[in-house]
Order: sequence, then C-alpha cells, then structure tokens
Amino acid sequence: MSWIRFAAAKGFRAAQLVLGQMHLGGQGVPHDPQAAYEWFARAAAIGSLEARNMVGRCHELGWGVPVDQAEALRHYRRAAAGGLAWGFYNVGCLLLYGEGVRRDHAEAVRHFAAAAEQGHAKALGLLGRCHEEGWGTPVDREAAMACYRRAAEVGDGWGALNLGLLLAEAGLIAEAAAEFERALVTATPNCLAALADTLERGGPPGFEPIARRARQTLGQGQDIVETVRAPSEAAARVPEIGGRAPRTVAFAVAAWLRLGRLRTEAAQGCRIRLR
Repeated sequence: MSWIRFAAAKGFRAAQLVLGQMHLGGQGVPHDPQAAYEWFARAAAIGSLEARNMVGRCHELGWGVPVDQAEALRHYRRAAAGGLAWGFYNVGCLLLYGEGVRRDHAEAVRHFAAAAEQGHAKALGLLGRCHEEGWGTPVDREAAMACYRRAAEVGDGWGALNLGLLLAEAGLIAEAAAEFERALVTATPNCLAALADTLERGGPPGFEPIARRARQTLGQGQDIVETVRAPSEAAARVPEIGGRAPRTVAFAVAAWLRLGRLRTEAAQGCRIRLR
C-alpha cells in the first residue's frame, strides 16, 4: 500500500487508478467514494483513458459525486474518442437505457459495434440484443445469434444464456443445453439467477435440472429482480478498470517501484511506461 500511495502521489497514473479502485471497494483502505473519484480525476487529467471511464462511472452511479448522467456521458465519450472499449460500451449503454440523456438507439448500436470490434464481451451481448429486438437496427436473429455466440466464447454468461434461448426457440435442444451449461460456468450471480428463473418458470421445457444446478450454485432460492436478456447496466458493469484486473496492476506498480530504482533510472534517462 505504501508503494502504491507513493507512486500515486508522484503522478504515476496507473497507481492513481488502482488507488481509486481500492477506495471504491474498501480494499486495504477505507471505503471512500469521494477519494476514489478524486484519484480517478487526477489520473484522467494526465491521460489515463481507464480513469476517464471511471470518472464517468462515478458521475453515472453517484460514487463520490452527485448522479449526473449527462456528465457521465461526456466522460465516456472522451474515453471512447481515445479508443477505449469500455468507453464505447458505456456510451452505448447510456444511449440505450439512460434516464438523464437523450436516448439514441442507432448511435448506441454503433458504439456497441466499435467495442465489439475489440472483443468486448458485454458489448457483443448488447449488440446481439439490439439485433434481436430491433433497437436502432433492423431485427436480425442470425446477427443476434452470432453476437451472442462470440460473447459466450469470450466468457460472457449473458451471451451464453441468450444464445441458448434462441437455440431452444429454434428447436436445437442439444445445442441450447450446451450453452446453458456454459452459462453455469461463466455467469455472474445475477445471470445465474436469471438462468434459473427462466428455465424454471415458463422457459423452454426439459432444462429444469440445469435450473436447479444454477440455484445450487447461487446457494439460495432468492427472488429474481432482473429480467432475462436485460441485465441492469450497473450489475453488468461494476468491476472494471477498463477491463483490467486491479490486483495485477497494483503488483506491477509495486514491482516497478521496488526494482526500478527511480533516482538511478532518472539519472540514466530511462523512461518506463506501464499500461
């Protein structure tokens, strides 16, 4: 922790990003959303696209600042302009679902597609949903299935669940079962709950054993608050630093500071960048 604080204070933006995320989660430091926001803002000011995205998250969800979706969208757009997949995805979500901004489904589709080009799993899933429902683009179930399949292949439980539902509707029961099984492995708790609820109540028949296993994995038979194929934006996108695991970056920061000998490197004119 002392190394991360030292690096953050010296203006190392990866450390500032990690320190902000740690304050959000109360990991090794007090839970302090306002401090998290301040560190994200400092890192964003010196060029961190991931931090810019997190500044937008803070404005969207009220972490350390008042909820302001229009301000969140402004920061997401700046992250997207720099090519960050999470920025594209979050712009798309606000334009699709947002309460404090003008909704534009066609533009949301374009942003999901831009993130999907980078292999962003959640963007692939929502792009599939847009194709399936005709949100901002003509209804195209084949395109929806292709997006869900790609999302499932990179580990998105919602993609596997939605692909399984389309396969079941097409009568491809064995293929659908395989996707539901994949969802059991990769799904978040919210997705597991939706999987169980769908297969138990009015979903395709014959998949009740998979529903029971989803309940067992959850460890409780709680009521479902999310609707299938429409995970809440917050639940779908909470743990992110531009798609990077915070612990990995924190360890890299500490290793760089311990082994780099900052003053020696400065004297030798070395420049080390960690992204």
